[in-house]
Amino acid sequence: MTAGGIYVTAFQPEAFNGLWNNSYADFLPDADAVIELATATEQFYHVGSAKVMKAFTLMQLVDIFGDVPFDQSGQGIANISPADQSGEEIYAAADALLVEAIENLTANEAEPPVSDFFYGDNIEGWIAAAHSLRLRSALYRRDWATFDAVESEGAYITSASNDWQFNYGSNRANPDSRHPLYVDSYEADDGQYMSNWLMWLMAESKETVDPRTRFYFYRTVSTVPLDNNNRFDCIFSILPDPSATPAHYLNCDDEMPYCVGSLSEGYYGRDHGNGNGIPPDGDIRTVYGVYPAGGKFDNNLNDGVQNEGVDGGLGAGIHPIITSSFVDFYRAEAAFVRGNESGAKELMEIAMQKSFDKVRDFGVASDPASLSAEVATVPVLVVGSDFVPGASQDSAYLAQVGEEYDDGDAFNVLATQFLIATYGNGLEGYNLIRRTAHPTNMQPMIETGAGPFIRSALYPANHVNLNENASQKPVTEKVFWDTNPDDLGPCF
Repeated sequence: MTAGGIYVTAFQPEAFNGLWNNSYADFLPDADAVIELATATEQFYHVGSAKVMKAFTLMQLVDIFGDVPFDQSGQGIANISPADQSGEEIYAAADALLVEAIENLTANEAEPPVSDFFYGDNIEGWIAAAHSLRLRSALYRRDWATFDAVESEGAYITSASNDWQFNYGSNRANPDSRHPLYVDSYEADDGQYMSNWLMWLMAESKETVDPRTRFYFYRTVSTVPLDNNNRFDCIFSILPDPSATPAHYLNCDDEMPYCVGSLSEGYYGRDHGNGNGIPPDGDIRTVYGVYPAGGKFDNNLNDGVQNEGVDGGLGAGIHPIITSSFVDFYRAEAAFVRGNESGAKELMEIAMQKSFDKVRDFGVASDPASLSAEVATVPVLVVGSDFVPGASQDSAYLAQVGEEYDDGDAFNVLATQFLIATYGNGLEGYNLIRRTAHPTNMQPMIETGAGPFIRSALYPANHVNLNENASQKPVTEKVFWDTNPDDLGPCF
């Protein structure tokens, strides 16, 4: 997060106008129109999938903003200023929509849509997505009766073949169908900064490197060069100097990275909340990798990537909405908070392995050029595929995480692994942090006095300025499922 060093002023209402227009103003009325028209013609594939998407959109609006208009919305000039409704009521309505969607999809006898960008003509995928959303909703609401009923039915997403995701294309123009994160890093401009904390967490915090690291991040240097002071904006030192790590960092983790993710391994990004100016560091920034952005697999060549979109997977990445690993993490969290720590550990490990497999399978299929590239010939020929982690690295990493779970703060370990697995879906990770107040060892704001953590977004300017019944709220206002203390502690 580099929007600024003080949470309350980091974002402005205008920043959320596009999100609000796309979801509330554009998509929800369109979904209602599809549902009405397709119900009349008994095209229940269309009806059910539209209800799934509508339910999820409603839940996301609550997740981001809290209370929003619902029952009174969509009435046109009959009510141009609909009043907000509680997030809890909207979640309940969304769950009811999902029950209807499952019934619609199960009853469908019509032909599938001509174009289904999520599941092709696999109606079973939509049914699994609806059950998974019900599981997610029940977890957020701590509605254990519903959670147990959905879990026992077992119709949720269980494998990558039914993962709910959006698949981007590789077309560069007219239209540009590529993943936005690929466009960010692989054209001519410098890409946005990666999180130093996340890169350190995956690449250096354990004896075994997280098997997903080379797929998540692409390094443009093998080590971070220190020959040019102008490259850095470290706040507390001129160069990235571990001895200058601020005390409030070390209070969260005594090995917390400062200014870079890793000097020796070449992971260069930005610290949380460092909104200072941009130095000439584009040539050494770590960028998005092959997963999920459709970029490059890190094969140790450390090539530049500002090549006008000709590298790696050409942007044919994915947006993971709900994956089988997410679902097993939901189940692990539910088990843990209800006292089943051993069951939670088992589900955590299953979820982690599913995440490893999905990331590896996607990365290997998306960037074969990096895998076949010759990296070194001394003392023996080394090619890119030699850097793809195998089962032994998976096992070693799982074993180390398991030991940390048994010997330390078990829920912190679980939450950390869940957070890593959400990469590519920022909202899912943000929800996890607010819902559980974990992980508790994240990198705090670069400067002290950042104020309280953002518990919900400001209402969009479009909503507040155009709706007579809308008024702005503080970012400290909690979403209904966020029942944690106002002060989450020093590491948020």
